[in-house]
Amino acid sequence: MKKAILSTAIVMILFAGAAQAGCEQGDPPTLPDGATASEAQMADAVKAVKAYIAATEEYQACLTAEGKRGKMDVESYNQSTDRMEKLAANFNKQLKAYKSRGG
Repeated sequence: MKKAILSTAIVMILFAGAAQAGCEQGDPPTLPDGATASEAQMADAVKAVKAYIAATEEYQACLTAEGKRGKMDVESYNQSTDRMEKLAANFNKQLKAYKSRGG
């Protein structure tokens, strides 16, 4: 639980400065193995994934704002979307494994 809170806080701090220092995207969270994860670990993963998605949406909004000033980085925007989709797919895979154990 503390790890997820710390991870969320770090993501928030990193992206709070993004508006002032240009557009920056953080790394996706590491997900637990659904085949062995505890309920608490899966709950923490949900929070971390939601925080990452929110931070990525802020990053994309920053890129869009930069684009309105003639500096749009389409490749970075698309890469961030790909990372978000891969994270969601991996999370769903781990959640399915967790639930298959009766979790």
